[in-house]
Amino acid sequence: MQAVQASLDQAARHAAAGRLPEAIAALQSAVRLTPDSAVAHYRLGLTFWNASRSREAVASLRTAISLQPNFGRAHLCLGAALQDLGYTTDAIAALRTAIALRADVREAHARLGDLLRAHGDAAGAAASYRKAADDTTRGRLQLANALMAEDRYDEAEATVRRAVALDPDSSKAAWFLGNVLLYLGRFDEAVQQSDRAIALSPVAVSPYYTRALAKRFIEADRPLVAQMERVLRTTALSDVARMKLEYTLGKAYDDLSEYAQAMRHFDAANRIEKTLSVYDRAQKAAWVDTISARYTPQYFAEHAALGADDETPVLVLGMPRSGTTLVEQIVSSHPQAAGGGELDFWLQRGQTLEAPSVTAAHALADDYRALLRRIAPDAARVTDKMPHNFQMIGLIHLAFPRARIIHCRRHPVDTCLSIYFTDFMQRKDFASDRGNLVAEYRQYERLMAHWRTVLPPDRFLEVDYEALVDDQELWTRRVIDFCGLPWDAACLRPERNTRIVQTASLRQARQPVYRSSVGRWQHYEPWLGALRELLPAGTAAPTDTGQ
Repeated sequence: MQAVQASLDQAARHAAAGRLPEAIAALQSAVRLTPDSAVAHYRLGLTFWNASRSREAVASLRTAISLQPNFGRAHLCLGAALQDLGYTTDAIAALRTAIALRADVREAHARLGDLLRAHGDAAGAAASYRKAADDTTRGRLQLANALMAEDRYDEAEATVRRAVALDPDSSKAAWFLGNVLLYLGRFDEAVQQSDRAIALSPVAVSPYYTRALAKRFIEADRPLVAQMERVLRTTALSDVARMKLEYTLGKAYDDLSEYAQAMRHFDAANRIEKTLSVYDRAQKAAWVDTISARYTPQYFAEHAALGADDETPVLVLGMPRSGTTLVEQIVSSHPQAAGGGELDFWLQRGQTLEAPSVTAAHALADDYRALLRRIAPDAARVTDKMPHNFQMIGLIHLAFPRARIIHCRRHPVDTCLSIYFTDFMQRKDFASDRGNLVAEYRQYERLMAHWRTVLPPDRFLEVDYEALVDDQELWTRRVIDFCGLPWDAACLRPERNTRIVQTASLRQARQPVYRSSVGRWQHYEPWLGALRELLPAGTAAPTDTGQ
């Protein structure tokens, strides 16, 4: 036992000094000496997590929990590690267990709020954030999170301004205020607060990222870009923070038209991202086979009794970064329509619903209808622009045969590069590798080809992003007519739509429709790598320096 305690003490000293690899080695020695010690496994898992080795953290923490099921701190740390890896359902379960065991309840509620909000449960997120709130700077920011989850952004701004006034030296409070202003579309103010947060803590990564979302980098921002490069070189950052800064630098150099430098940083960000997820190409192809075989015209005819007689839903879907935000802004600009944003209802509920009974299907429809009514009680149409709902079209059409489905398409390489360049709130397992992006895109094409043959044409409209920006009025009129709504000229000015947009396109949503994103891939042609497979036949192929 003396040897075990010596290893634990040694690990503690290394961790306190920031020598995490040495701390991990000492804790691995302790675990070998006492494999039945829940505490040793927990401390190893915690140290793995602090070192941004979340996958190894999960394994150690699950071992600790198997040895001591009521180990609340282990459940909390497990939830955080699973959250990093994008395993939302398991993370939520772990955090709820930690809360039940009274382990750092405010921290657990704050993390739970983030997860619930990211996955469309605004009411649950608000409740969790309120339980994390108290009369401290951090607690006031959690109250602001609750208000934002309830779409009470003006009150959230007032709450954060009070936090800033009470704690003017808090970089996090200044950054948080910038983030609120970003969502409100007050981009210049968001930049000012981000700059203030950076001045207070130059090594904090989030303010740089918020600033990048709020404003294009210009020549005058060169000193800021150089500062980010210094932070990247000289600061001990977690993998997640380093990844976010790499994405931010990629965006900066893209704005400055330095495409080789931009790709260098985007590649670095995605190398980190790739370690946090696993993509199984064969499994995805088999899943598409199964879905295509199940949802046939005969299947829909045989299960017609399952459908709800309701045409409120408008599903706007496609690959991420394909123009879904623009189309939703157009539809939700109509006075009889409302924007629901990215709702994860079908992705969450549909995963466990293979062949629904009449009772289950009606319950599903009732729950979805209730969700839409909470968003907009009186709207004739409510949009749901979760892009990945293209995977759930069969179940959606089964439950709501009168729902409209708008499929957004964009040049495949523009789409995939934009995915590769984006730090998504919800991690996408295929997004960080060019080959996996191609594989995912091919399966998406297969599935959409299937839906194209089985859906009634009056329920399914395909909108090409390039066509929409080339002839905005023609396609806007087609979209509004398809939705069964009378024409309204407000739909031609989606940038005037004041609804809160919470996707990576939030700044673009406030701009007039523009063409600069069309053909963007040509700037990155030398580094396309496997993405070159998605180019039309005959496209020029210069020397490739990509992966």
